[in-house]
Amino acid sequence: MRLPLILVVAAACGGPAKPPPAVPLPNDKPAQPPVAAAEPPKGAEDGAKPEAAPPRPTGPIEIKIAAPQTTVKVVSDGKGKKTPLRYTTKSGAKQAVEIAMDFSGKQDTDESVVPTIVLSGEAETRSIDKDGGAEYMLTITSTDARPVANSSVPIDQFKTVLGSLAGLTIGGKRGANGAAGDVTMRIEHPPDHGADALELIRFTFPAFPVLPTQAIGVGARWQSTTTSKLADKLDVTQVTEYELVAHQGSTWKIKGTSVISGKDQEVETAKISAISGQGTSETTIADGALYPTHKATTETMFKASDASDKSSQFVLKLGGTFTPH
Repeated sequence: MRLPLILVVAAACGGPAKPPPAVPLPNDKPAQPPVAAAEPPKGAEDGAKPEAAPPRPTGPIEIKIAAPQTTVKVVSDGKGKKTPLRYTTKSGAKQAVEIAMDFSGKQDTDESVVPTIVLSGEAETRSIDKDGGAEYMLTITSTDARPVANSSVPIDQFKTVLGSLAGLTIGGKRGANGAAGDVTMRIEHPPDHGADALELIRFTFPAFPVLPTQAIGVGARWQSTTTSKLADKLDVTQVTEYELVAHQGSTWKIKGTSVISGKDQEVETAKISAISGQGTSETTIADGALYPTHKATTETMFKASDASDKSSQFVLKLGGTFTPH
């Protein structure tokens, strides 16, 4: 079977009549026993060529997440003692972490919902630069999927695909203020449909708040503006209003509210308009930890029209959590 869910944007950019791409899943039916040598292959009796099995991956697969462009503007520096807020870690430090990701896509009244993707692994800080930025590598040691209400995907099949991604590495650089560099996802021995599974992870992978460079206190508020390409297709802008709501000992708690927008644009054969959306986030940064505790959700809406002005309304919902252990 094939799962008609991921990257609904790509479908829209080919026009509303184009079906969305799919993440292939294992066949619903168990493998059949081999056909006896005396029996002609399927299709041979009418002169047709036998159906060929899809090629298996022959080498490593790498997928990159391009660094977003983010600017930060302080609205208020808060009250009380002012301290620079940073993501801090030490070279060689290791951290166990679990990442959970959710995705659903809707085209008009047709909605696809997937089970929650769960990746567990160990992160290592490879090095620290002179400005406190970290080069890191997260190695995934186990995967799972959790049921989601109204999911259109058989969870056992989804687990089969995800289960073969153990050994996936996710590496990159991050500034001390949280500004992310390019991220590379790599798997040395990819399973069938491994590239499709990595695309789904890339699309839903959470991002952390970018922090002000100046010293701030509790109650500080700042505005973070990020421009990026949604699913490598749509130019969108996300403006997030952050507030430092608490500082207790070595932990800092931040809450954020986002507004998503985008200009009308043409992508391939489609006209994209009415881009809008919103989101929320909650992040707790601990001194000395590479990854914070983080939870975020976003919802993006837009309309896609083809050359005949036939249009469809799209809604994309993403959710992600980081839980250090």
